[in-house]
Amino acid sequence: MIEPRIDHVSVNVADLSESIEFYRAMFGFEVLKRREDGLQAFVGRGEIVLGLLENPDLGCSRCTVGHIAFPCSRFDFPQMVDRIKASGAPIVRGPEPQREGETVWFRDPSGNIIEICYPPLRF
Repeated sequence: MIEPRIDHVSVNVADLSESIEFYRAMFGFEVLKRREDGLQAFVGRGEIVLGLLENPDLGCSRCTVGHIAFPCSRFDFPQMVDRIKASGAPIVRGPEPQREGETVWFRDPSGNIIEICYPPLRF
C-alpha cells in the first residue's frame, strides 16, 4: 500500500543551474543529488525534497513534467500498476527502472501527473 506521505515534488525548469541557485538562495536548499547528465537535481532541506528537471523542449508555461510522487514497497508496486491500469488512468511513463527500483507516472482525472515509485528517496 502507499505510504501516506509525499516522496517528492518535481518541477520543470528552464535552466537547472539557475534554478538550483534560486532555491538555495530563497529557501536554503542544498543539492542532495545531481544526475550525471546534468538535467536533473534533487534539492531540499529537512523533510522537503524538490526535484528540478531541465527540459528545454517543454515550455515551462505550456507544459510541465511537474508531478507528485508517492512511495510504495517493492512488493506492492506490481499491484499498484495493475490498479492504475484497471482504473483507466492514462499512463504517461513506465513502469520502468529508476533509482534501483521502479516508477510509473500516470494522470489523475484533472490531468495532473502522479508517480508511484520505490525505493523512496532518502537523503
